Amino acid sequence: MAEETGRADGEDGVELTVDDAVDMAVELMRKKQLKGAAEILESVLEIEPRRADVLNFLGVVRFHLDGPQKSVEILKQAAEIAPAHAGIRNNLGNAYVELGDTDAAVAAYDKAIEIDPNLADPYANLAAIVKYAGNDGFAEKLLRKAIDINPEFGVAHQNLAAILLDTGRAREAIDYFWKATVHLPDKGVPAHFLALAYWFAGLKDLAIDFVKKWADANPNDAQAQHMRASMTGENVPDRASDIYVSKLFDQFASSFDAKLDSLDYRAPELVGAAVATAAGERNGLAILDAGCGTGKCAKYFRPYARSLVGVDLSGGMLRNANKLGLYDDLQQAELTAFLAARPDAYDVIASADTLCYFGRLQEFSAAGASALRGDAALVFTVEALGAEVQEDFQLAVNGRYAHAESYVRRCLEDVGLDVERCVREKLRSENAEPVIGLVVTARKRP
Repeated sequence: MAEETGRADGEDGVELTVDDAVDMAVELMRKKQLKGAAEILESVLEIEPRRADVLNFLGVVRFHLDGPQKSVEILKQAAEIAPAHAGIRNNLGNAYVELGDTDAAVAAYDKAIEIDPNLADPYANLAAIVKYAGNDGFAEKLLRKAIDINPEFGVAHQNLAAILLDTGRAREAIDYFWKATVHLPDKGVPAHFLALAYWFAGLKDLAIDFVKKWADANPNDAQAQHMRASMTGENVPDRASDIYVSKLFDQFASSFDAKLDSLDYRAPELVGAAVATAAGERNGLAILDAGCGTGKCAKYFRPYARSLVGVDLSGGMLRNANKLGLYDDLQQAELTAFLAARPDAYDVIASADTLCYFGRLQEFSAAGASALRGDAALVFTVEALGAEVQEDFQLAVNGRYAHAESYVRRCLEDVGLDVERCVREKLRSENAEPVIGLVVTARKRP
């Protein structure tokens, strides 16, 4: 800390040094009392305006109170005053990430590493950007470097475990997940990651025992209950609960697009092509993006739409979709109820990777048919069951449902929809394996 060059009066007239005030602010930050911390830090800066450490703390506080733009402004001041301070550059990179300025974030993290090669945080933060760009190999090297520098870096252990699981190295992932649990005592590793790591490592009995204990200990946790059903096959629900789906996607809203891009995600493109075929030469259509998520399908639908509406259960996803500026309306609602309340409303209803959270499709099919008008089209994807499976649908260990083609066709035909096209396609990769789905186009029967 800098030398004491000023004093301030504390409670009961007790005289505080400037450094005492900074220490008080840092303690308030630790307790998440951010407004109080900001007031103290700003008072200190009135006395010593060129305290880079204080500007650094204030930049972090303002990030949470006012957003990344204000944080960037403050942290850039700090970096100008202390150009050799690696921590400031790392925090600046974090703010740039939230602003969506990836190039500036990478430059900030690179500068932090250049200044202090033994600071672990910028390696891990840079790894997140690299991973979302699809370079798992480089991300893994960066995370291993971060762990070499700081073996107790829980976040780095967790993120490395996730890469290992995604790339088919489940047994090694288990070790790093447990290390993350040790070094993240307040946060812990999401239990479903550990259960999946056991499962894909071939330790299915351990996975089932683990997930049962997790679900028993957390009877009100929708994710725990859903995962127990997916691993044990017991009490499988007809569809994933609204609470489970909204919580799941709210958690991943900020990283959802990048995560899918790293998995060679093709569903939006495939559904977009099917909508283009269904629309033909027509435009000016009323189109519903059913389960719109962050809006990855919107650019494919917009050229054909007079009105483009998105509906989703996740508020976090909808906030991201709204940033695109491509939708005329966005609604947070359960899909089947939303459709049932809008008879004859749409020329096209399109859905990419939403029905994988539905088991039984009868209610959705009926509601979808009622919401279509004229010879309107319903376009969607489901994950496909293998031909050897004799069930209508199954809940897979990943928490999503897969469907038999014969069942999908039957549900549509029973409500007056004729299947025009049903093709098998790779939708994405997962755990280093392709996920095969059906891309279906059905037309309302005249």
